[in-house]
Amino acid sequence: MKISFLRDDEYQQRFNELNSFYPPNVINNLKVKYSEKILHQVGEIFDVFPPPKKSNKMKAQSCYRNAIQKTYIGYQYVEGVIVNKKSGYKISHAWNVNSEGNHIDFTILCTDDYLYKGIILPGKIVSNVGFKNGSIMNCCLPYLDVVQ
Repeated sequence: MKISFLRDDEYQQRFNELNSFYPPNVINNLKVKYSEKILHQVGEIFDVFPPPKKSNKMKAQSCYRNAIQKTYIGYQYVEGVIVNKKSGYKISHAWNVNSEGNHIDFTILCTDDYLYKGIILPGKIVSNVGFKNGSIMNCCLPYLDVVQ
């Protein structure tokens, strides 16, 4: 599997849409919509756990930044969509994988309440999306495609 950027025109259209002045729930729904195609192609369901200590919880509403920060100390970055098992509500989200292959969410401690589907993204792709977006650390999947 090879992941690449969308064509420049499509990338720019999505960037403009995702950085518009929509309410947060609309932005989330757009992120989910644009992430689901690539997740359908190559996404995996993962068992995700909270950090070993509650004191390791990071800032709420900052999952992308939290997950990126953890890559600086050896974790891998995972991005995808989580689904609340009770309500069915979908959330664009990011979490991490440690060196033993365990998926850990440093943002949400009640991981049992969600179904996690995502893709482990190479750090180079994550940093290139951030760079291309003007150093805005946000979601990556809406800007990516699978090359066959």
